Amino acid sequence: MIVKFQSVATADIITFADVARVLLKILGKEPTARGVIVPEDMTEALARLAALCHKEGESAEAAPDSGVGVEAHELVALSQRVQPFIRMFDRAHLAGKPVTWTAAKDFYED
Repeated sequence: MIVKFQSVATADIITFADVARVLLKILGKEPTARGVIVPEDMTEALARLAALCHKEGESAEAAPDSGVGVEAHELVALSQRVQPFIRMFDRAHLAGKPVTWTAAKDFYED
């Protein structure tokens, strides 16, 4: 399933539900069909994403075997996947605009 994140302050971001589910869990949000991150919550959201990037950066040297026949260095890390969201949240925060997401249905599990 596809999840679309939107803000009038930035371009849209479209991602798969599995990535959106993890992102929203980090942000303390539920993976519902529709939701919003208000400007007042952007500072905390950015701090949580920065902490994720820092944590993944520290453990990058000891990357485990993926178990799916792909070398760990070939996988796209979550810290890389959240970079567009960091930019989106930062721009939306500076503009004082919310970020919303929409999906065809709730996406708790596939």
